[in-house]
Amino acid sequence: MNIDLWKIALKNAKILTKYQDVLFGFEHGFHQGIPTHKLGNLRWFTPDNHRSAILAEKKIRESMDKELQQKRMFGPFDWEEVSRKFSFFRTNPLGAVVNGDGSVRPINDLSFPHGDPSTPSVNSFVNKDNFETTWDDFNEVSSFFRSCDGPVLLALFDWEKAYRQIPTRPSQWPYLMVKGMDGNLYLDTRITFGGVAGCGSFGRPADAWKEIMFAEFDLVKVFRWVDDNLFIKKPTSTTDMKDIVKRSTDLGVLTNLKKCSIFSDEQKFIGFLWNGANKTVRLPQEKLNQRKSQIEEFLDTSRKFSFNEVEVLTGRLNHVSYMLPQLRCYLRSLYRWMLDWFDIHAKRYAPNDVLEDLNRWKNTLNTFKHERLISVEEPIDIGWVGDASTSFGIGVVIGKYWSQLRILKPRNQQSRKWNIAWLETAAVRAGLLMLQALNRLKKGSNVLVWTDNTTTESAILKRKSGDDTVNEEWKLIQDFLMENEIDLTGKRVKSGDNVADNLSRGRIEMSEPSNLIIIDNEPLTVGHLNKIKAFVANGTTHYPVSTLNAHLLTGWKWNTILGYNAAVKKFIFFKNLSGNHNFKLPTSTKDIEDFCFWAGRNLYLNNSYKISSASIKKYLCGLKAWHTFHSQDYPDISDKRIELLLKASARIDATIPAKPKKPPILLKHLIWLANALFPGGDIDKSIMDLAIVAFWGMARIGELTYANTSGDLNNEDSVLTSDVRIVRSAIGEKVILTVRNAKTAQPGKPQEIVLHSLKNMLCPVLAIKRRLEEADGAKTSLFGFSRDGVRRHMTRSIAVNRIQLVLRAGGFEGLLGHSFRVGGASLRYALGTPVEEICLLGRWISNCYRLYIREYSVEDKLDSKRILDELNELWEED
Repeated sequence: MNIDLWKIALKNAKILTKYQDVLFGFEHGFHQGIPTHKLGNLRWFTPDNHRSAILAEKKIRESMDKELQQKRMFGPFDWEEVSRKFSFFRTNPLGAVVNGDGSVRPINDLSFPHGDPSTPSVNSFVNKDNFETTWDDFNEVSSFFRSCDGPVLLALFDWEKAYRQIPTRPSQWPYLMVKGMDGNLYLDTRITFGGVAGCGSFGRPADAWKEIMFAEFDLVKVFRWVDDNLFIKKPTSTTDMKDIVKRSTDLGVLTNLKKCSIFSDEQKFIGFLWNGANKTVRLPQEKLNQRKSQIEEFLDTSRKFSFNEVEVLTGRLNHVSYMLPQLRCYLRSLYRWMLDWFDIHAKRYAPNDVLEDLNRWKNTLNTFKHERLISVEEPIDIGWVGDASTSFGIGVVIGKYWSQLRILKPRNQQSRKWNIAWLETAAVRAGLLMLQALNRLKKGSNVLVWTDNTTTESAILKRKSGDDTVNEEWKLIQDFLMENEIDLTGKRVKSGDNVADNLSRGRIEMSEPSNLIIIDNEPLTVGHLNKIKAFVANGTTHYPVSTLNAHLLTGWKWNTILGYNAAVKKFIFFKNLSGNHNFKLPTSTKDIEDFCFWAGRNLYLNNSYKISSASIKKYLCGLKAWHTFHSQDYPDISDKRIELLLKASARIDATIPAKPKKPPILLKHLIWLANALFPGGDIDKSIMDLAIVAFWGMARIGELTYANTSGDLNNEDSVLTSDVRIVRSAIGEKVILTVRNAKTAQPGKPQEIVLHSLKNMLCPVLAIKRRLEEADGAKTSLFGFSRDGVRRHMTRSIAVNRIQLVLRAGGFEGLLGHSFRVGGASLRYALGTPVEEICLLGRWISNCYRLYIREYSVEDKLDSKRILDELNELWEED
């Protein structure tokens, strides 16, 4: 570190006194809280490194070589050399941990030995309270975005090898020695991963640096989480990350340029993607898929789990709950399970309440809108008061508006008798439906609900109750809250002051009839309408779809309507960003021109929602169809102006590098998968056959898999064993597989995958036969397996995650579930199969097949032919 520059910078920022200890630490090293000590009469204590260090031996050796070159570590030394310098010294075992991305990171275990009072560890001497951290968590960041006016731009700065930039006090060195992988001793003079004091020691200079940057540059805010820093500025600010990096380098702060980024609308920080333009937060898709897969594993009732596995899952779901606070109530069963774990070394089956809660997590993560407005923490009082009585029903007042619902009389003795707790909860749901009818559901808001029932107040806080009927109602409420991105806070009101009391007892004399809100919660009955909610809404106003309009929809191809719906969603998003959250058709000429300008690439607007001019042209067709569906006139707009707008954007489109295409699965990948999965259990064998069929059938993995791992299947939406037809001919066998869940299929019109037999181990017909044999004649999921009498269905997330894991083990990166469809088409094209046949087998009816063809290199083509020849020869020999 350039201590002189640091001193000047701290002084100019008027924080020199506050961070005087940082300058002292740079010059003399930072104390790690380790006292002078010995272990009995031992001259040294140098235990062997952990076995896990072998996993990272290469990385540990490379890392230590770099540290030696940078003179942050010194050595090698033998024991006698070190003992002449230190009267007592100790090493801490090296080990390795697996990062979230699968990479391995070496650590230094300063907590070794564990739980041995006769040989206290280095960490056991350190008081962690002396090394507190000041990290900015989710609540800090979200609170800022909630209160921030106008759009902001975000950028990231990352300290390179942050801990290794901070020196330790020489008095600490005897206790921070390292035994290298070569068996020699090394002196480490920097903070190491694994020490209690590490975060706090690094945190002080990191906080000082953060305040210096804020003082010297035109910034709105700087957030820090360990070595990651989120810089925020106004769009009008001229601050550039290059200048921040240069200034930091001058101070001596090493920067990880790969993790630094320029200012833009969206950045990833503390595990979430934050958007400064529309004030939203979302979970990265990769993380979302991982959480779904982890939940799926725990829903396997045939498996037992360790305490550590449960602890990891709980922590990761707790992270997601920062964005979805409505799901925190479904973590309680996991915490309760861990509290009941008497022997943490024993494995246990998941209890029923855990399975129930994890199913709620699974269903929500599969259906919720991923990008969410950052919710307001402080509740808004809109005059919402609810009450209930078993003598009549429920009453709700919201400001001047009111609603009243009466209990239906039981028609027979078996009818359920609702208790007061359920009625009070139903009153909460009725209030939400009133807000919906009043069009007062504001995304990101937190609404105050007044109640005179302590159970209801508690349930609003906990989102759960000891009453099953209340819990069932809360599930509906939770779904509503998450769909509409709002939250609730409950507060008590005295019974005598409850203005909804008369309504709950059947009296309406004091209520203005014109302010009555009639709650109608009948669901739409037309199939597939939930997939095109934006298109069937008039602007932002939703009406029931009439039978005439439902019939009118069938005049378009289903894929066409889905495309139109995407266009409308994009337009509504644009209107929301423009501040217009409520509107009806028709749109104006200015709306259409502004939308083209906003969505297209240009030199004047900077946002992350740009699409190509070709896509905008298609979207305009969707907006015209939207007006037609709602009997509204599309604005009379100059085609010439639109043409010029699109042409201007197209010029910039031409300068943008094309996105990398999805890579194909090659035969070598398929062989690797088959060899790795075949020796495995039921799951691996099912995935192997699925991969073979997807490749040769040019199918999407999602078309062949199922929504849930167990339970009844929707016969109209699933690939069953009964969907297989085996046809024999003079040239061999083929399988015709009926697929009802195809992405490009019309509603109610299935497609067929044709699979021809091959004379090798990758034969798709044999794969289908293995699945049928496994099902043992039952009409059930084709890609699944039975265990202990229970049928398990293969989901897309389980299949894709397992396939990617196996492929990574073979050094094959970047392959996706879609790569099978791409791979099957590309191999046929490389081998000279006519395009017409590829389109027929791949179920393409237009030129879009070209999007799936990847040109083989000469080497790949020769390699594929060689592999096929070898496979066929091996098969004949067998």
